[in-house]
Amino acid sequence: MTRTGRTPTTDDRRVSKFGALAGLLVVALAVFAATPAHAQQGPGGGDQGVAAAQARANQAGSAYIDALFKSQELDGQIAGIQESMAGLEERVAALRDTAQVHALAAYKRSGTPVVALLTSDAPAMDSARRTVLLDYLNARDDDAAAQLRKAREGLQTQQRDLQAAQQQQNDVVTQLKGEQDRLNTELNAAQDQRRRAAGTTAPAGGAPAPSSNYVPQPGENPHHNDPFLVCTRGIESHGNYQAYNPSGPYYGAYQFTQGTWDSTANYAGRGELVGVDPRNASEYDQDDMAWTLYQWKGKGPWNGRC
Repeated sequence: MTRTGRTPTTDDRRVSKFGALAGLLVVALAVFAATPAHAQQGPGGGDQGVAAAQARANQAGSAYIDALFKSQELDGQIAGIQESMAGLEERVAALRDTAQVHALAAYKRSGTPVVALLTSDAPAMDSARRTVLLDYLNARDDDAAAQLRKAREGLQTQQRDLQAAQQQQNDVVTQLKGEQDRLNTELNAAQDQRRRAAGTTAPAGGAPAPSSNYVPQPGENPHHNDPFLVCTRGIESHGNYQAYNPSGPYYGAYQFTQGTWDSTANYAGRGELVGVDPRNASEYDQDDMAWTLYQWKGKGPWNGRC
């Protein structure tokens, strides 16, 4: 899941974006502040406890994924602004060069020795003429350069605002990831309790390791040739189910982060996939998780492409 974003173009849009972001943070944290710490197992016993834990884990996973995508979008916006600033700097430098060329050309046409006028020991009258002429020739270019500098200052302001929002968003992602991990542990404990109640064996010492029960599903997933999956894995990994990108890090054909993979596995009711490195999952199961995430969150996890 690669990063992307669009550079804001007006102050109003920027304020609106940050207002929406603040709302997301408040709502997400308020939801988890009210989440009970343990599954409530009523008369329904283990199955009801697992269902309750599953619901809370899904809620946590959904909020975490949404916050993670928002953080990546902000990263993309900052990158876009930095690119715009670099372009503006190049244009300002080009304008200055053009102004100098125009000024020198004018002096040459006048027949006045250029070197004599531009040296520090030039006569006072020639220095005054040089200053007036340069100011006149550069007036239009200076005006354009001033407009570009103003635009650059606006971009710098946007960049500072985005970086502040990004830091706030990163803090929330960290908090939501911690809540997701806590609820995943709760879900594993509830599943373990249900297994014990059913008389099945489980490793001693509490909840089982997330990947201990995983058996790769062989064969071809029914959605393997769906146009969206074909397009997405082509863009993300060129169809390489063992792909790895350390910048995320991102894993597998669909470039999952581990947190997104775990949340999707919980949402799909496939607890045996929680904690499994996506690269160690079969092609069938990687397709299954990508299809599940697509049905759950749409194209957003992959920046809306395909």
